[in-house]
Amino acid sequence: MHSDDGRSGVHENAEEAALWQKRHTHFIRLYKGRDDVIAEMSNGKYIAVAGAGLTFDRFMDHVHLRKTYAVYNMDPLKRVSFGLFDVDVFPRDEGWEKILSSLETKRNETALIVKTLMEMGLERRNILIEFPTVGFHVLIFFKDPLPAKALKTLMENVLKRCDLTHVPFYPRKIEDSPYGDRVQLPLRINRNTSRRSNFVRDLNSFDPEHYDDDPDFSVLEDVLPIDPQWVAQWI
Repeated sequence: MHSDDGRSGVHENAEEAALWQKRHTHFIRLYKGRDDVIAEMSNGKYIAVAGAGLTFDRFMDHVHLRKTYAVYNMDPLKRVSFGLFDVDVFPRDEGWEKILSSLETKRNETALIVKTLMEMGLERRNILIEFPTVGFHVLIFFKDPLPAKALKTLMENVLKRCDLTHVPFYPRKIEDSPYGDRVQLPLRINRNTSRRSNFVRDLNSFDPEHYDDDPDFSVLEDVLPIDPQWVAQWI
């Protein structure tokens, strides 16, 4: 009688490896940073590391909390592939209880930004919401890179329509930076709260006190990047 435990183990390992490759593909399909440099957290500060972007090995280190990375969002032609509305509580260093007490306001601001984007022609599946544990991030991704200046103007107009011009957003640095903005990646431990960021599938029902911080990569599969031509009609 022969055991197939060895073969089944190899098969399971291959399936697991393929699953993580798929997750990496979905991740970098949306979070498109430069492919010649990345920012790595070292001794509490991000440092630029030249040579490559978010490789598979770096992705694995990041999501398994061995290292923390951020991407630079602007290519050499001053184009970007995504925008981020940074709807965070400020200041962010006054402790979890203080942050928690302000999150409902930030949820409402986030909902207003999403509503406004949809009134401007986007669908809900064009929009991703993150919970960085100090507020919310609203992200829009594009099929192809577009001029950072155009997307910056579009995002300024969105915030004016919402009367939320105090909300930071990216792209921000264009002319004064060779790499653009350093954008922190999701699924990291936030140093202000010691809690892990994750994606938000349903903003209304999301509970910031009792959320599951196990990464839900299936959310990324549902996100539909936008045709860059959408931006032109709003700037």
